[in-house]
Amino acid sequence: MHGSLVSEERIRAAAEQLAGAPVRALVPATSGANSRIFRLETRDGVFALKSYPARANDKRNRADVEWRTLQFLTQRGVATVPKPLARDADGQFLLMEWIDGALLTAHQPADVEEAAAFIAKIFSLSSDPEAGQFPLASEACLSRHEIVRQLEERLAWLDADGAVGPFLADTFRPALSRATEQAGVATSDEALLPDPLRRLIPADFGFHNVVRQGDGRLRYIDFEYFGWDDPAKVTADFIVHPAMELSADDRRAFVAGIVPSVPADSGFVVRLRRDLPLYALRWALILFNPFRRDRADELPGEPQQRAALLASRTGKARTVLARASESVSALPF
Repeated sequence: MHGSLVSEERIRAAAEQLAGAPVRALVPATSGANSRIFRLETRDGVFALKSYPARANDKRNRADVEWRTLQFLTQRGVATVPKPLARDADGQFLLMEWIDGALLTAHQPADVEEAAAFIAKIFSLSSDPEAGQFPLASEACLSRHEIVRQLEERLAWLDADGAVGPFLADTFRPALSRATEQAGVATSDEALLPDPLRRLIPADFGFHNVVRQGDGRLRYIDFEYFGWDDPAKVTADFIVHPAMELSADDRRAFVAGIVPSVPADSGFVVRLRRDLPLYALRWALILFNPFRRDRADELPGEPQQRAALLASRTGKARTVLARASESVSALPF
């Protein structure tokens, strides 16, 4: 389900406008939790049309961020992302290069190393003179205090007496207490990560946003949350993301590939190890987004479907929390 779904007529009109030619075929290709991608065919070829949802309490201009990100990266020789072609003035649609291939569902060790190299390349572009055009990444976490604040904010949107209540009481809150009561760690510290240690990151990065082409090459998609953040956050997200299935060796390899790209950041590994449980808790709450009070209209209408969704998300949330504990012990540093 999506917030404020765009009508088929609106999507088709935008496709013709941005492609500059009549639509021959327009077929849904992927449907994520927030945006939809369509395979658009015209007389001029095949393209990807991305539609961004509109939500009353979400003012992020995702289309503009992704447009500028793809321009920035492709103009600097990053060929592993789709080329941006056109966007609409209202920020609802983006026309991009169509990438033939399939979402990466099974990876090899070399794919993990390549993903780390891709992130390292983006880190290196953080010193580009035009990098300053970008805002903070979506829900940037530049301090431990900010991570905890975001957790509390997300908790406020969930009903403690509702469907998610048992998980919050029995699993989430005890895990949050453990994570925030670590010896010697002050969660009230509001000091932000200094500017020189921040990096451009593609938030929500993982193999769920990677396409393997027929020739085996990897292409990276979904940059609507791109911006400045703590490099430890994108590293933690890759390790504990609910859409990822990584072995302990995979996690070690990814971190080992990232560390050399932040040589001046002596606290990188300390922050990563310390805050992994909090990032996992953050993802656990994100999994319950369909149950937020402000998104009730996005839940399935049938009680059995809602129960199945709750069971699925609860299972994934427990897996994410367990993954964080395993990952801390698996870190190579």
